[in-house]
Amino acid sequence: MTLFNSARGNLTARWARAWFIAMALVLLVVVFSLLNPRFFSLANFAVIGRQTAMVSLIAFGMTFVVTAAQIDLSVGAVVGLAGVVSSLALQSGWGLLLASAAAIIAGTVVGAANGVMTAKLRIPSFLVTLGMLGIVRGLSLSITHTRTVVVYNAAFPRLWGAGDFHGIPISTLWVLVFGILSFVLYHHTVFGNRVRATGGNIVAARFSGVATDKVVIQVFMISGFLSSIAGLLMAARLGAGRPEVGGGLELDVIAATVLGGTSLFGGKGSIARSLIGALLMGVVSNGLVILGLETSIQMIVKGVIIIAAVSFAEKPAGGA
Repeated sequence: MTLFNSARGNLTARWARAWFIAMALVLLVVVFSLLNPRFFSLANFAVIGRQTAMVSLIAFGMTFVVTAAQIDLSVGAVVGLAGVVSSLALQSGWGLLLASAAAIIAGTVVGAANGVMTAKLRIPSFLVTLGMLGIVRGLSLSITHTRTVVVYNAAFPRLWGAGDFHGIPISTLWVLVFGILSFVLYHHTVFGNRVRATGGNIVAARFSGVATDKVVIQVFMISGFLSSIAGLLMAARLGAGRPEVGGGLELDVIAATVLGGTSLFGGKGSIARSLIGALLMGVVSNGLVILGLETSIQMIVKGVIIIAAVSFAEKPAGGA
C-alpha cells in the first residue's frame, strides 16, 4: 500500500510539473497583456516566434543530451560558428545548399567531438563542453578576423527564416518541422528509449545491451546539428555571420529544457514541454522589453527563472 501511494504521489507530482509550465505561460501572457496592450497582438506574437526559434531548436537537442544525463554548454558557440561558416562559404562562391551543408556539418562535428571526449575519455560533459565553448568561439573569431561576414545571397535569408510564409515566420515553420522530427525520434523510436535508459541508469542500460557510449555520442551530435540549424536561422535574420552571436544562449536553452520537465539527473524529458519552456523564456524576454525594463533587470529575472526551474525540477530517487 505504501509503495502504491508513493507511486501515485510521484505520478501526481509529475502531472503537476507538466501543467505548471503551461499555466505559467498563459499567466505571463495575461499579465504582460494587461500591463501593456501592445504585447497582445499578432505582430508581437510573430516577433516572439522569431525570437524563440533558436532557443526552441537548441532546446530540442538539449532535451536529448540532458535526458542522457549530460550537458552541452557549447551550443551558443556552435550557433556563431554555423553562421560564419555559411556566410564565408557564400562569399567564396559556394551555392546555397552547399554553404548550408558546410555549416551543419561543422556543428555536427563539434557535437561528435563533445560526445567522443565525454564517452570515450570519461571526461565530464560539463568540462568538455565548457572547453569546447572557448575553442569554437575562438575559431569563429579567428577565421573571420573578428569581423562580421555579410551575406549577399538573396536566397539564403528566404530559405532560413528572414521572411514570412502566408503570415507565419519561416523560422517558426523550421521549428515545427524539427520539433515534429525530434518528438518522433525521442518518444516513438528505439533510440529514444535507449537515451532514456542511458540517462536513467547507465549501468543497467549496459547490462541490457545498450551501447551507451554510442548513445552519448549521438545525442551530442543531435545537439550540434540542431544548434547549427539555429545558427543558420540567426545568420539569415541578421543578414550576416557574426562570430560573437550566441553568447549566453546556453543559459536560456538549459532553463527552457528544465522548465519543460527534463530531469537534470537524466532519464526523463519531453520535447513538447521543452518547446513550451522556450516559449515561456521568449515571452519573458519580450514582455520585459515592451515594458521598457533595462537589460540588467532582464538578466536578474532570467536568473531567478533558472533557479526556480532547477528547484522545481524532479529530484533523483532518494534525493532530498
